[in-house]
Amino acid sequence: MAKESPMTASQVASLLKTDAILLNVKATDKVSALREIVALLATNASIVSVEAFFAELMAREGEGTTALGHGVAIPHARTDQCREIVMAVGRSVKGIDCGAPDGAPVKLIFLIGTPKHLVTEYLRVVGGLARVISHDDVRRRLLSAPDAGSFIAAIAEAGG
Repeated sequence: MAKESPMTASQVASLLKTDAILLNVKATDKVSALREIVALLATNASIVSVEAFFAELMAREGEGTTALGHGVAIPHARTDQCREIVMAVGRSVKGIDCGAPDGAPVKLIFLIGTPKHLVTEYLRVVGGLARVISHDDVRRRLLSAPDAGSFIAAIAEAGG
């Protein structure tokens, strides 16, 4: 079976919507931060139930941290609560303890929900996002983006 390649930076950026990006997460703990970010999707027609989606996301978090290190986490869930791939982002100035392997507080949280049947697409999204944010300069641009549009542009312009 041929291995599907990760999404490109511009494909990842196309999944982001300005109203699903919160550049000043107020919460100081992981659960509250995730709830704050999930709330951005409350009016998204692709979400069947925001509460059920949040519950499935937390169940996935219970299986192990989704913090990658370098101040980034990608909490995600494959769920019937999503009709299509959705993404929401939260940025914390202070950082949140999410049990990252490097012990660093998480400042960038990329929350992803995908329908259960989109296994390949799910892997492509997570892989593409992980590749884009693995670059120090991209993370710096995301941390300093003054608004949601600039945040999306920083991802789209990341290349790879």
